[in-house]
Order: sequence, then structure tokens, then C-alpha cells
Amino acid sequence: MNVYTGKLAQILQRITGVLLLIYLLLHVHTIRELREGPAAFNAALATFRNPFFKLLEIALLGTVILHALNGVRITLIDLGIGHTRHVKLFWYGAVGFGLLLFLAGAIPMFLQGVLKV
Repeated sequence: MNVYTGKLAQILQRITGVLLLIYLLLHVHTIRELREGPAAFNAALATFRNPFFKLLEIALLGTVILHALNGVRITLIDLGIGHTRHVKLFWYGAVGFGLLLFLAGAIPMFLQGVLKV
């Protein structure tokens, strides 16, 4: 498992980076609707209010958390800190702590956005 952890972390970093780039492009496209006036912008925002997009928002939260924490891990390794502990940094730091952060944010988002509690 130690041999593949670094490669897995690298692949996940790239995948989450591409997903965040796609989100950024969609976000810029939506904000661009402001040029067309409030009605066009409100129509664009109405598209994102359905439960499917709320689930995508929750997935975005997970993507941002994993990308950020794995980026911190990579930075620490590049600085020579924790080079011998990169496996633990990934599994306990990026994945474990990231999962806790994700649940802390995703549960309220799910309850408010999808279930409308």
C-alpha cells in the first residue's frame, strides 16, 4: 500500500484540480449572465436550485477539501517536512481529517438544500 499511496494522491490531486477548473468555468459563465440583466441572472440561478445541483454542491465541498488538504501534504513534503510519513499524511491528514470536515459541512448542506428541513 505504501508504494501506491503517493501515486494515488497524485492522481486524486490532478482529478480534483480538473474538476475545480470545470467548476470555475461554469461559475464564470453564470456570473457573466449579470451582463444580461437581473432577469437573466435570476433565471441562471434558478437552474442551480434543484436537488441535483445541491448534491453537486456537496460534491464540490468534498473536492475542495481533498484538493486543499492534499495540496498542504504535497507542500509539506516539498519543504522536507514529513517526507518519511507521506502515507500517514495522506490517509490520516487528507482523507481522514478531510472526511471529518466534509461531514461537518455536507450534513447541514444536505439537510437544508436537498431535504429542506
